[in-house]
Amino acid sequence: MLIIADSGSTKCTWIVDDGARTTTVRTRGINAVQHSEEQIRETLAELPPCGAVTAVRFYGAGCGATFPGASEKMRRELAAHFGTEDVTVESDLLGAARALFGRGEGIACILGTGSNSCWCRGGEIRQNVPPLGYVLGDEGGGVHLGRNFLNGIFKGHIPLKEEFLSATGLSYEEIIRRVYREPYASRFLASFAPFIHAHATCPEVREMVLRSFRDFATRNLSRYPQGLAVSFAGGIAAHFEPLLREALAAEGCRIGTIVESPAEGLLEYHHGR
Repeated sequence: MLIIADSGSTKCTWIVDDGARTTTVRTRGINAVQHSEEQIRETLAELPPCGAVTAVRFYGAGCGATFPGASEKMRRELAAHFGTEDVTVESDLLGAARALFGRGEGIACILGTGSNSCWCRGGEIRQNVPPLGYVLGDEGGGVHLGRNFLNGIFKGHIPLKEEFLSATGLSYEEIIRRVYREPYASRFLASFAPFIHAHATCPEVREMVLRSFRDFATRNLSRYPQGLAVSFAGGIAAHFEPLLREALAAEGCRIGTIVESPAEGLLEYHHGR
């Protein structure tokens, strides 16, 4: 039985393939850099029994060659949980590249809780502009949108403060505490994406979203070879697709595929389709 997983910081999609049929399961996300062994085990415990697992192909945030220590930690936990040593742990970005382009060539991007991008060819990453995480980068991702939205409502640039506080039951003090003093600040900030999406017709919100996507293009996509198709995976990309296409078209990008989850594409990749 083959397990394929695609994990961001907020949610993880698992595909269980027994050769005859596939089953999809979703759990909380795992970021191998941010999460401890105990937190990883807690998330793995959300999975139902899978039977005899022969191989695991895990693509996750905080994994890959950039984070060898975190990747090995993730590999150990997966091997222990599933009872197999045939475990590979790669970055979520490589997973997106293989799902979106297979063994072809293009610019693969993730817009989820965070953001990332790469030039890929032949099922491998050729160039990556570092995303720098939610404090220093992650332009266009859910955290970036949430941070810019909160900045806008509290500084008076977006006229939705009272409606937002009423809808969420939050206060200014609670928001500051959750962002600066509690774990999972990135998930908390990204959790406002549905409210932002629901109010995307508000001119100030619309401009804020477009500006975030344009920032993603100018700070990241401009560094890659031009003229290649740019494809996206991730919840922000999928749910804000019209605004994403508008913003990137204005930057001269040629948009290809936009999918919410790369899991199905990864299944095809590992079956050689």
